[in-house]
Amino acid sequence: MTQTYEHSPRPVGGPISFTLKGSRLVVDSGRKVREVQLGAVETVRMTYEPGRFAQKVYRTRIRMKDGKTFTFSSLTWRSLVEAKAQPEEYRAFAHALFAAIARANPNARFLAGKSQLVWLATAALTAISFLAMAYLIWRALQMNATGIALLGGLFALVGIWQIEPMIRLNRPRPFNPEAPPDELLPRAA
Repeated sequence: MTQTYEHSPRPVGGPISFTLKGSRLVVDSGRKVREVQLGAVETVRMTYEPGRFAQKVYRTRIRMKDGKTFTFSSLTWRSLVEAKAQPEEYRAFAHALFAAIARANPNARFLAGKSQLVWLATAALTAISFLAMAYLIWRALQMNATGIALLGGLFALVGIWQIEPMIRLNRPRPFNPEAPPDELLPRAA
């Protein structure tokens, strides 16, 4: 069975097409066509990436045993300012690709979230930033600078709204290729 997925990863440039053919994946960037043997896949990593313009972007990175990588995401760019989510297409292709990789290489690792080091650094930096913001708000309230305290509170709320999903969803963990984490797959429109 042949399955295809296409997306434009950047606002400028052409689309990249992925065609799954049994234990092979054909990656066509328009300039170069590459055939990937799925038995040579070392790692599959799914992540959540906050996108521009409040878009949620789900990304899958495939690392080969030779160190080469390729990536596809749930968002396709149509122009410099217009991007379109492809939840159903991304979800279907990811399921088919993960199953094909697991069949071709039972030793492939399937990981969800960022690497342990990156995730810990992000979580620690976030905690330090919010503690600093809480201290700023506390000092502003002590000095009767209510406007500054409210502004600090607003920034803290916006920060929590933007950063909390990135930390929660990108917690490092392995996953079963037959049941990828639902929270790292876009919801159907």
